[in-house]
Amino acid sequence: MRKLTIKTCGDFTVAKIKRALQTAAGFTGEKPNDIPDGLTVDLLKVAGESTGAVTAQTDKGEYTKLSGSFIGTDMTTGELYQSGACILLQFVGAQLGAALLSNKGSAVEFAFLIQAKSKASSVTGYEFVVKPLMESKPTDSMARLMSLAGIDSAPKLSAPEGKPEGDGRAVKSKK
Repeated sequence: MRKLTIKTCGDFTVAKIKRALQTAAGFTGEKPNDIPDGLTVDLLKVAGESTGAVTAQTDKGEYTKLSGSFIGTDMTTGELYQSGACILLQFVGAQLGAALLSNKGSAVEFAFLIQAKSKASSVTGYEFVVKPLMESKPTDSMARLMSLAGIDSAPKLSAPEGKPEGDGRAVKSKK
């Protein structure tokens, strides 16, 4: 797989996410019912070790592409995906990219559960919820390898222009 994203890891389109929420709400007919606000459904688990980050812009907005080693699981089917590139939700990717910059060449390990949470006031009818499954932290393996190879520091990445929408934090669901 070229890159691991919400779209490529399980083909989570707006329609597929809405169907998953409808199923979680107990709906089985042909016409959609009103899904209660706050209902969540697990979409993906993504884990990885990021060794680099690049911020770019498309017509759909800004994103941070992480490089390293990543694995994702479609929580609706159990299918596994693996890639050397990963694009997460912008506020998550930007935070991991910033962690890489501050760690001066050390890789950053992370694991997240990505959910969809129904929200009637949203254009799509849902919003994403990102729950950390572990504390994202730098690893010493990359620094050790760089030292063995005689590399003083990792290439410097430019900081993203502007700031992510919202306050840069994940949405937390109530339990």
